[in-house]
Amino acid sequence: MNTKRFWMCMIACCIWCAAGCAEKKKESLYTIGMVQITEDPMLDLSRTSVIEALREEGFEDGKNIRILYENAQGDIPNISLILKGFVSRKVDMIITTSTPCMAAAAQMVRDIPVVFNVAFSPDQIGIPNPPPNLTGAYDPFLMDDFVQMMRECRPSLKRIGILCNPSEPNARFGADRLRQACARGSIEVQEMPVFSSNDVLQAARSLAQKHIDAFAIAADNTVYLAMDALVKTAEERKIPLFVTEPSQVERGACAGLGVDFRQWGRESGRIAAAIIRGRAPSQIPPQELPYTTLYLNLKAAAAQQIAFPQDMIARATKVIQ
Repeated sequence: MNTKRFWMCMIACCIWCAAGCAEKKKESLYTIGMVQITEDPMLDLSRTSVIEALREEGFEDGKNIRILYENAQGDIPNISLILKGFVSRKVDMIITTSTPCMAAAAQMVRDIPVVFNVAFSPDQIGIPNPPPNLTGAYDPFLMDDFVQMMRECRPSLKRIGILCNPSEPNARFGADRLRQACARGSIEVQEMPVFSSNDVLQAARSLAQKHIDAFAIAADNTVYLAMDALVKTAEERKIPLFVTEPSQVERGACAGLGVDFRQWGRESGRIAAAIIRGRAPSQIPPQELPYTTLYLNLKAAAAQQIAFPQDMIARATKVIQ
């Protein structure tokens, strides 16, 4: 009886030790905390492209790295809470998706490498002395090219309407840069603030009454969350809708010029892989992405009463029929 009890205790000890070793092994994985501002198909695409690039570089979730993903659900204060959680859990790296997440990490995180994705650079949005642990891939946001694209579609363009959430640093930066480019092109800008996606429909209708020649949306997550409402207004009032995120053309904008979100995520993933291998973030300058992706939506253009030149259609990255 005593022998049986002895062997049962030994087996229990072995199971306990094995479980402890497994847990220890799991905790020893290089851990990456990912934070994203909201649920959005294009942000999701870029984030999964980060993971895809990491896997191609030899780092796979559950094998030799562990990824913890958190979403702020569009609530800016949630970003700080998520970052505090990552810091307290002592993650090895943080990857941010969106400018608000990058800006919060730049202020809050000092001892953990931070790679930003789908964001403007710290310099672009006026963050003084960005911390050395911060790097990533950013949108150069060439608004003169964007204004030229709008004017190519509508040569008579004289007045545009912009919706902007002033609480988003990316939206403020985007609207400012677009306004400056329009001033250089002698285009008047009418602007309406929105503070939630629920404001977009009424704001769009108000802008439409100001006799604008086009809507232009510049890197504003709040507005893109209510894209359906904006497209509805554009089609009802026969006003073309241009966007700086080409992927939004698939949701009903007539044309978009900017960076490719999948390429953005892959570049951020390659930067993250280099840091995992031992390079310091301070040794990797923020990478500027090419501003060459042009999407056109012929169905949306017809509904918004605009026609594209044939040479523009020929050079487009993607044409949606």
